[in-house]
Amino acid sequence: MSLHLAGVLADAAALWRRERGLLVPLAGMFFLVPMLGMVLLIGASGFPGDVTAEQLPEALRAFQSANLVPILGANLALDFGSFAVMTLFLQTGERTLGEVLIATLRRFLPFLAIDLMGSFLFGLGLSLFLLPGLLIFSRTWLAIPAYAAAPEAGPVAAIREGWRRSGGTVWIAILAGAGMVLFLSLLAMFFVAGITGGIGALLGGGQVAMALGYLAMAVVGAGSWTALTLLRVAFYRAGSPRQGI
Repeated sequence: MSLHLAGVLADAAALWRRERGLLVPLAGMFFLVPMLGMVLLIGASGFPGDVTAEQLPEALRAFQSANLVPILGANLALDFGSFAVMTLFLQTGERTLGEVLIATLRRFLPFLAIDLMGSFLFGLGLSLFLLPGLLIFSRTWLAIPAYAAAPEAGPVAAIREGWRRSGGTVWIAILAGAGMVLFLSLLAMFFVAGITGGIGALLGGGQVAMALGYLAMAVVGAGSWTALTLLRVAFYRAGSPRQGI
C-alpha cells in the first residue's frame, strides 16, 4: 500500500477546518489542561536540575516515581482526548460534544488495552535496536483509529487492521509525518522560550513572565498533540477502501 504524504496532510487540515468547533473544547479540556499541569509540575520540581547526561535517566526515573499519580492522570486525559477526537471523525452519529464523550467513555478500556500493547511492543523494539522500535511504532500507530472506526470488531481485529493499513511504504510516510510535526513543535518551543524570555527581561523577571511561559509551552504542546491526532485519523482515512486506496 502507498499514499502521498501531502494528501494526508491536506486531509488533516481539512478535518480541523470542518470540526474545529468541537476540536477546540476537546483539545482545551483533554490536551491543554493536562499539558499545563505537567509544565507546572516540572517547573515546581526543578526537574531535571543540575545533572549530567549520564545522570539524566536516573533523575527521570526519580521524578516519575515521585509524581506517579499526576503523571498517570495527565496521560489518561491525553489518551481519552485522543480517542474522543478519533471517535468524532471515524464514527457516524456522535456529533455533539456530549455524544462524543459518552461514546468514548463506553469504549475507553479496550482502547487502553490496545494503547498499552502498542507501547509495550514499541519499548521491546527499542530495546533491540532503533529501527525495530520505529517500525513497530509506525505499524501499530493506526490500530487505535481502526478500533475507533469499528469498535464492534474488537481490539485484536483493530490491531490487524492497523497493521494492514500501514503496510507497503505507508509506515515510512507515518514516520515522516509524525517526525515533521514533532520537529515543528520543537521549533515552536524554542521560539516561545525566546519570546517569553525576552518578555521576562523587559519586565525584570517575575511571576507574570513565568506564568506566560508556562501557558505558552502548554499551548504548543496541546497544539502538537492535536496535530498528531488529526494526522493519525488522516492516515487511517487514506487507507480506507472507500477512498480508493
